[in-house]
Amino acid sequence: MDESNLSLKEENRKLRKILKETKDELRSVSDRLNTIDRQKDEFISMAAHELRAPTTAIKGYLSMMLNGDAGDISERVRGYLADAQATNDRLIRLVNNMINVSRIEEGKITYQIDDVKLSALAGAVYSDFKFEAERKKLGFSTEIQENVNDLVKVDPDRIREVVANMVSNAIKYTNEGFVKIKVLDSSGGMVRLEVVDSGPGISEEEQSKIFRKFYRVKSAVGKTIGTGLGLYISKLIIKSFDGEIGVDSRMGSGSTFWFELPRQ
Repeated sequence: MDESNLSLKEENRKLRKILKETKDELRSVSDRLNTIDRQKDEFISMAAHELRAPTTAIKGYLSMMLNGDAGDISERVRGYLADAQATNDRLIRLVNNMINVSRIEEGKITYQIDDVKLSALAGAVYSDFKFEAERKKLGFSTEIQENVNDLVKVDPDRIREVVANMVSNAIKYTNEGFVKIKVLDSSGGMVRLEVVDSGPGISEEEQSKIFRKFYRVKSAVGKTIGTGLGLYISKLIIKSFDGEIGVDSRMGSGSTFWFELPRQ
């Protein structure tokens, strides 16, 4: 065998060795990253569970004071307590999102399926956020299409979370104007719920990313707000009931977040 063939075989041997070492190193890095990711998820879940009890207790005490169980309070104090309640409610939604995200991704979440009208869920969420919208002096309303067939088979609590996430974001980002919850018929045997706002709008670039895990939209003043979990979880929930979810928006012209579900 001539010298050139021996040299070629030696080069091939060295190359195979380098490739094997590189593959082993990549596998080791991947294993470490998976371990870190799992530990992160475990920590988030543990922290969220620890926060659930105190935030629920705070909600109860604030509700009691606002209902007069602790005696008469002035309107000024009532306003402070209402602000505290709205902030605590946002914290509760954050805690629930942190708990739900890992459960949904791992297929461990349990759904309680029932027949429910989307208009009823819209009304319930409207009641939850009415005072928060009033505090920002926003027009807040529901609009239900006449004779709409809006009966769906879903987990009512989970779909209510989706609507609440959308309304919470709309109120958070809209500084003046209105927020409206709409329920209307759609094509292909679907019923549609929309949350429409007069906020600053969302760029096309951000619209393409907005339902990604941990992606946070920038506010009108350039600050990022929230955890980037609410819309991601909403997408997972809607998809689990064979629905579709999306957003329509233009900068300076408000936004419409929507989802569609198969009607019964």
